[in-house]
Amino acid sequence: MDTEKLKILLQIVESGSIQGAARSLGVNRSLLRRSLDGLELEIGAPLVHRDATGVRLTAAGALVVEQGRPLLEATRQLVESARASAGEAVGTLRVIEPVGLPLAMHAQLILTAHLVLPGQRLELRHVENPMAHLHEPFELMLHEGPPPDRNAWFSRVLMRVPLRLIASRAYIERRGAPQNVTELAKHDVLGWKRPGHRAEEWPLLAGGTVPVTPWLSSADPHLLAAVAIRGGGILLAPRILVEDEPGAEQCETVLKDDVGADLVFRVTTPFPARADSRTRDTLELVLEHLEGLPKN
Repeated sequence: MDTEKLKILLQIVESGSIQGAARSLGVNRSLLRRSLDGLELEIGAPLVHRDATGVRLTAAGALVVEQGRPLLEATRQLVESARASAGEAVGTLRVIEPVGLPLAMHAQLILTAHLVLPGQRLELRHVENPMAHLHEPFELMLHEGPPPDRNAWFSRVLMRVPLRLIASRAYIERRGAPQNVTELAKHDVLGWKRPGHRAEEWPLLAGGTVPVTPWLSSADPHLLAAVAIRGGGILLAPRILVEDEPGAEQCETVLKDDVGADLVFRVTTPFPARADSRTRDTLELVLEHLEGLPKN
């Protein structure tokens, strides 16, 4: 089977139409149509139904897509392993990571990987919940919370970042600082929608949670930090996140002995037995250097 034609089929399916795939790949639609026609001719069966709304897989097409993805992945690993055996430090390190990582920490992670592996390309995918993408191909995954199944994945704690309540001095001067958790009900609060956590519940240092009613909720912590700095309310977030934003020096921590938790970032990789030797060596180097980063 022609792997280039298979790649084009997968792109068409992912885009939902030939026109969308052509736009993503930056090529002419007629070229993709000819490629799809050629693949169907090679297989001897139609792979998609085409209509005005886009494309839908036939039974044969669904089978080709299901079995074609691991075929392309095996081909990629074969090529990169062959290059590695010739002493070439080339290839792509695919990283899945959550949206909204603190910018300073994010930049340091990227630079560390580049310094360790200058001959490799980094391909970053930003998703709201990385753990929902474990079935997809990747070499490194950054995520919050507990590790996945230890029999299939190798996971290490990358850093622990304290979450605390933050408010600008302008907000505190206007509304006052809460003196206990019950007073939070009288304040404007901002809710960070972290994967696996409700924006309407904040953790207590002594255990349990306190209910809150955010007037603004978002999965984008940078937006929330910018709103908090400008006096928009009280935000539960890591201080390192707020410090990335202009005007961060105008913020203070409130209820520091009552509300908060540790945000635990992990780096997860495929279990060594599932990775080729080049990938294992690459990950060992990256993880060794990442362990030298500050943990808070």
